[in-house]
Amino acid sequence: MDALEVDVATEPEPGSVRAVVELVERAGASLGHPALSEHKRIELGRLAGSPGVTARREGDQVTVGLLAHAAGDSALLGYAQLSGDAGAGRYAVELVVDPGSPRAGAGRDRVADALLDAASGVVAARGGGTLRLWVAKAGDVDDARASEHGFVPERDLIQMRCPLPLPASAGRSGAEAPIETRPFRPGIDEQAWLSTNNRAFSAHPEQGHWTLATLLEREREPWFDPEGLLVLEVQGRVAGSCWTKIHDRTDPPMGEIYVIGVDPDFHGRGWGRALTRAGLDWLAGRGLTVGMLYVDADNRVAVSMYRSMGFEPDHVDRAYVTSVDPI
Repeated sequence: MDALEVDVATEPEPGSVRAVVELVERAGASLGHPALSEHKRIELGRLAGSPGVTARREGDQVTVGLLAHAAGDSALLGYAQLSGDAGAGRYAVELVVDPGSPRAGAGRDRVADALLDAASGVVAARGGGTLRLWVAKAGDVDDARASEHGFVPERDLIQMRCPLPLPASAGRSGAEAPIETRPFRPGIDEQAWLSTNNRAFSAHPEQGHWTLATLLEREREPWFDPEGLLVLEVQGRVAGSCWTKIHDRTDPPMGEIYVIGVDPDFHGRGWGRALTRAGLDWLAGRGLTVGMLYVDADNRVAVSMYRSMGFEPDHVDRAYVTSVDPI
């Protein structure tokens, strides 16, 4: 394979953004799962919708694209998306390598290595800090690559699946109280939902710090259906909710329990299990035959509950972390 070059795209051109979007879609089709996480895909979509814009900067927040290609050839072999908070020195990166390029071939590992080195270089040049690498369906090869670059495993996110419809008796618990939910009302429920969500996930690294802008961005996603965001209301207060998401491009199509939470004031009533069941029933009613969700491996109580309802692990997405010194 020819020598590799990695361009740091802080001001992506329309052509390069289109090439990245095509690469991400191509890689996702080959892998059988999205090549970038939802957050990274939204960031990329923001750039794709505004060709030629400077990589997003909001205060100390920054998003940078890294594009790998063979020397003297503009064909894209790989892409890394790096985002983070320069002020706090916290960054996260994800890699996408072209699965079908004949020029990548056995050199795909070299592409991934070059992208990781480039990402670390960008962090070092910005003053150093903590760098996290997220890998979907992580395996031994990913563990070895991460270790070679100084990363250590930090967090496992399990994707669990179950058949739908859920049997009426599956995982029934004496603590599971009957509930009634209503659909989310766009333009009305945002602040109340955010308050409950952020209380329910106060210690969660991603879900516990949503803003109105974050929520509205999700509402603009093509998959968003307010009917599938089931709200549990108690005396006019949002006590909990189950937000579902339909993945109609997977094989087979799947229905996800996307976000589920109960306000801490209402814990101990069995509503987490009841909301999960309500979400799965809603998805089954839309013709889905497979349910899915993500759960932290360390959350053993939740993993046990989901197993009792018929969920089984399918794969693990893994976060690795390293410390990058400034230059």
